[in-house]
Amino acid sequence: MKGYYNQEDSGTGLEVPTGRLSIEVKNLPEFRDLINQAYKEAEQLRMTIDRLHNFELNIDFGVKEPISQDS
Repeated sequence: MKGYYNQEDSGTGLEVPTGRLSIEVKNLPEFRDLINQAYKEAEQLRMTIDRLHNFELNIDFGVKEPISQDS
């Protein structure tokens, strides 16, 4: 990373100091791959949440032995 600040611009009406910054990125394709992976995983999570939200739970109750009221 290389950069510089030009002190000559100071006091010329610019309230914020200005300069240039040069950044060299070598692993941008890997970064893009991670972003795409995050989008896919987020979509999968959204679909799972939608399925859970709309999940219909069916419960069947039954009695295996007759219940006597004389007990």
